[in-house]
Amino acid sequence: MGELKLKPNWTTAAGALEGVLAAEGLEMPRHAVMGLTGHAWHLCLASEGDVTALPSGPHDLDWGAMVERYARTGLAWERFARRAQGEELAGVREAAIAWARERLDAGVPLIGFDLQIHEFAIVRGYSVERGGFLVESAVSEEMGGFAPWSDWPTPSIGIVELFAPVGPSDPDPEEAVVGALQTAVELMSGGGGESAHPRGTAALEAWADAFEGTGEIDRAGNAYTLAVLQAARTDGAAFLGDLAEAVPGLAIPLMHAQRAVLDLTQALSPLLTLFPFPAGGHGSVSNPGLREAAANALRRAAAHERRAAASIAEALDSLGIA
Repeated sequence: MGELKLKPNWTTAAGALEGVLAAEGLEMPRHAVMGLTGHAWHLCLASEGDVTALPSGPHDLDWGAMVERYARTGLAWERFARRAQGEELAGVREAAIAWARERLDAGVPLIGFDLQIHEFAIVRGYSVERGGFLVESAVSEEMGGFAPWSDWPTPSIGIVELFAPVGPSDPDPEEAVVGALQTAVELMSGGGGESAHPRGTAALEAWADAFEGTGEIDRAGNAYTLAVLQAARTDGAAFLGDLAEAVPGLAIPLMHAQRAVLDLTQALSPLLTLFPFPAGGHGSVSNPGLREAAANALRRAAAHERRAAASIAEALDSLGIA
């Protein structure tokens, strides 16, 4: 196995996956990883009470489905997942550490959530003496690449997500492409999660509604969700462009879908200037004129996403797949 390195990506789960693939000799472009797994099409608008666009949205998805979706990249995966708080947390932590150590002892790297920060990281080993995992995360250079077990998972979150590769998956190329396109339509249409928060195109519309209303927009969460979304859809457009070239019979609808996604990213682009990460634009989220402009941009983005989903569905229809 080669060097384990988290690849640059606002969607850190995909960045960790890309890093493991590269170490296994299965290196592929970021946009291919994003498109095949469906991470390119995820959007969840998380809210609580009167506060919208919480930073938990980008991680609120159906992680169970990712075992199958990750296998489209050439590696098969298994998953350990728990949700716990309070008195249950210690038992869940103990079980998760035991599961992880068994695989790490066999030389298998892991992808894990909430290690050092509330993002995904690569777990490359552990230290019993120090009591923690050895990780490659977005902040491991600054924090030393060590994640204490005592701090994991964060009690207020209580989310344990671990993925481990179990060997080659040998995906059928046609099945992988069809599955990826089906996932795209599903996620744009609002599927792909267990919580009641709006997703896909509905999330864009709910976001616009929130900006048009009087409720609070979480400044940091809004900026973070925008950055994740813009990067993801940019990769999605590149993925669709590759497919249009590789599958001539689907070229026309996929090129239309790519154009729609590029239009979406263009509509969102000014918002990244209005609400830059991490500061979030200071008073921008409460400025009435800027809120109206943001709402209009999000509604344009939603219209473009509907076009993209319709074109991808047309491509699937041409294959006789509903």
